[in-house]
Amino acid sequence: MPERTDHVQPDEYPRRATGPSTDGCAVLNAAADRLSAVRPDGVMREPIRLALALRYATQAHGFRSQRADEVEREVLRLMPIIAPSSTTTRGEYALILRRAAGGAA
Repeated sequence: MPERTDHVQPDEYPRRATGPSTDGCAVLNAAADRLSAVRPDGVMREPIRLALALRYATQAHGFRSQRADEVEREVLRLMPIIAPSSTTTRGEYALILRRAAGGAA
């Protein structure tokens, strides 16, 4: 009898193999642009990560639209979580987002 821990997410490999969608890339790059333009030497925090994903997904696809929700979820999966004790700057995080979007850092 299989154990519950034997199960894997069936869509995990295809999602990672294909990379972010075009919309996801656009949101990641917009967030990276904002972070590198405004206080790039400031410390990156988790609420900023959440706000950027929501802001740019909503800006691109409309408030409360299904597509905005989908893109926001996709982008949040690709944006590394920020630990409370992290010293990563906004500029450094922008580089991480550009890499996640598929661009060279």
